[in-house]
Amino acid sequence: MQTELEKRLEEIDLCLLNEDLNRAGQRLLDLTYDYEFGQEHRNAALELRKKYNEGKELGRAKNANESLSAGYRALFDSIVKLQPQSVPALSSPKVLARISDIGKQFRSTLHNFHFRPISIDLVQGTIIGLVGENGNGKTTLLRMICGDLAADEGNIEYYFDGAATNDWQIIKKKIAFIPQRQERWYGTIQDKLSFNAAIKGYHGELNTEKVDFIIHRMGLTNFRELSWTQLSSGYKLRFEIAMALVWDPAVLILDEPLANLDIQAQELLLQDLRNLADSLRNPVSIILSSQQLHEVETVADRIIFLKNGNAIFNGNLHEFRKQETSRTFEINGNFSYQELQKLLEGWNDVRIEQSASSFTVSCSDHYTKEELFRLLLSNNYSIEYFRNISGSTKKLFSDKY
Repeated sequence: MQTELEKRLEEIDLCLLNEDLNRAGQRLLDLTYDYEFGQEHRNAALELRKKYNEGKELGRAKNANESLSAGYRALFDSIVKLQPQSVPALSSPKVLARISDIGKQFRSTLHNFHFRPISIDLVQGTIIGLVGENGNGKTTLLRMICGDLAADEGNIEYYFDGAATNDWQIIKKKIAFIPQRQERWYGTIQDKLSFNAAIKGYHGELNTEKVDFIIHRMGLTNFRELSWTQLSSGYKLRFEIAMALVWDPAVLILDEPLANLDIQAQELLLQDLRNLADSLRNPVSIILSSQQLHEVETVADRIIFLKNGNAIFNGNLHEFRKQETSRTFEINGNFSYQELQKLLEGWNDVRIEQSASSFTVSCSDHYTKEELFRLLLSNNYSIEYFRNISGSTKKLFSDKY
């Protein structure tokens, strides 16, 4: 069985073979910070990442730089020949917060909302995806966890520095909360990051090292002299995450971080979050809310689906799939709603819903996607889009749940 180090090296090697210099540079930098290959290799990885970022315009990489690629390969080959001087001990993940039956009620003349009790453990190195439609309690839960909103019932126990604590001065130093709407800040990115690291206790050379690592790792190299008004919404979010990561929080909470990002930026951010959770030196516990269900499910260890303030599912996707008694597919092609309905009229327990971009077909679990494909193709229909969502909590958006 491969060791964690061998897996990391194989991943980087594949990135270099496929000329994915962005990911290769990120993962080489992560590797030199997670394992002790020496300061020389760490500095080299940081400098190469900086050069890669400087060769970008408006977030798009220029043509592949052969010398940069050669530099990455040389650094990788040098690392492969070494055994790290020390490898961080992989102990069992620690519970950082135990959330027990917390709930909240809001009452007004026109509207009453009850967030019903929920229990969750925030564990090192895990990602919790909090999903559901707007107004169903996602932000309420996140604010209760980070201490910005008091729960009406239940309690939260926090475990930091090896001991339970209810001291909010300690808790606030361990939890980073990034709301959907960021507050304006002043100065440049670099100055703001340096200041934020300083107030968290990082000074002198350590401050410089932390800031440089975060700036280049998060792709902010070409933006470090910019101010709030000069950044796009996507880069404002990356900066907010950088401002949190520069002081090594134990828990990272993000409210709708994907909302204002394009598809590529969403994927890059989610991969960054997965890498943060998988870090050996500081395995962060992450909880994020989103309506981008498919994307979140690819990186989350646990999904919480909220509807009307109630967690109608709270577990991992494997548990959800075991509960499934039907199959559900999203599909589109050169067929109409009526044609699809007529084609499937012989199937048992079929339900077809139409959206702006596709049809959702629900049916008995003894039908397969291959049978649906064959039926459509044998009747001379083409398939332009298909996704099997049988094991996805996206099904819970349906009114029947």
